[in-house]
Amino acid sequence: MRTAIMRRWRASPSFQDRVTAVSTFAGGLALNLLGLTDVWVDTGIDRLEGAPAWWHTVPLVVGCAAMLGKRRHPLPALAAGVVATLADLALGGSIAMVLVLFDLIFSVGQFASDRARRAVTTAVFVVIGTAGVVGGLAAGQVRVAVFIALQLTTLLFVPLWWSANVRQQRRLGELAAQEAVLAERAAMARDLHDVIAAHLSTTALHSGAALAAPPDTTRDRAALQAVRTSSLAALEEMRSMIMLLRDAPLADATVPGGLDRLPTLVEAAEADGLRVTAHLPEITGVPVIVAHTVYRIVNEALTNARKHAPGSDVRLSVRRTAGEVTVTVTNSLTQAPPLPHQALSAGTGLPSMRERAALLGGSVAAGPDGSGWRVHATLPAGAIR
Repeated sequence: MRTAIMRRWRASPSFQDRVTAVSTFAGGLALNLLGLTDVWVDTGIDRLEGAPAWWHTVPLVVGCAAMLGKRRHPLPALAAGVVATLADLALGGSIAMVLVLFDLIFSVGQFASDRARRAVTTAVFVVIGTAGVVGGLAAGQVRVAVFIALQLTTLLFVPLWWSANVRQQRRLGELAAQEAVLAERAAMARDLHDVIAAHLSTTALHSGAALAAPPDTTRDRAALQAVRTSSLAALEEMRSMIMLLRDAPLADATVPGGLDRLPTLVEAAEADGLRVTAHLPEITGVPVIVAHTVYRIVNEALTNARKHAPGSDVRLSVRRTAGEVTVTVTNSLTQAPPLPHQALSAGTGLPSMRERAALLGGSVAAGPDGSGWRVHATLPAGAIR
């Protein structure tokens, strides 16, 4: 029952308004029955002497009825509330109408247009200033003017100030949600690039080389085997990504790539014609996200070497110092044939590596190094696990 009510509360603004109006009426009626009426003195409004106490219920009903339309028609609702408050003042005033007027002013700050909010704010300051000056002159005391101004500020201006803070927090929440969506899209784009682009590039290069050469059964079967291996690896990594996105149990969803799989990347690169000299000492105690980032950077660097410097000499080194993990991949430059299709080089590999490192507080530098090309990444070993 409670769950159903809460679900309806969140889904129906009109239900919220009805509950608020009824609750305010019930609370206000209780305050009136407790005798919290005739609370304002010397208001400058002629009071109806001898009026029955239950008369305070009439403006309370009008004010609470106005609260039902505060979301769609905030200004007319406030106008009706002001009229009801003035009628209540003529009877001596009550705390119940203070609650009603506070809510209606707050609703103007929430649901009215910018122009309407500015108009109401201006009117509030005019009322506060006028009432303070008139009251002070009538009493002949400055402290009376200050007291009246402070009371009216609490009643009339605080709900506007409060609603402005609520609107600001809501806007900040919306901006944060938009940034989270953009960050998630960027992360998915990086992962899709790393999984799809690398393996499909290998598949395209092998199949293209086989098609460009004269038919040869042994070589063609080797190319088909390489294509199959790359395709299966892509499917496995895609499966891991999908399971992680679906919040699968950890036993079923493992992080696709870590330090233990670096030798597999080296073997695949050597099978594609690169001559790799790898220095891969055993590294333990590295956070999973750091190990995954190292794997992705090495994978992208070797893929780029296969595409742009086929048959080159590659030196791979992964080291850990006291506070960081460094990755260095250097390859010699060879005369690479032009890529058969522009899709084989989208130009997003290096930006993806830099983004991954930056998310952990690290960096990636890539560029010519003498007669070769060098990729050097530095990642903090103490990144969040």
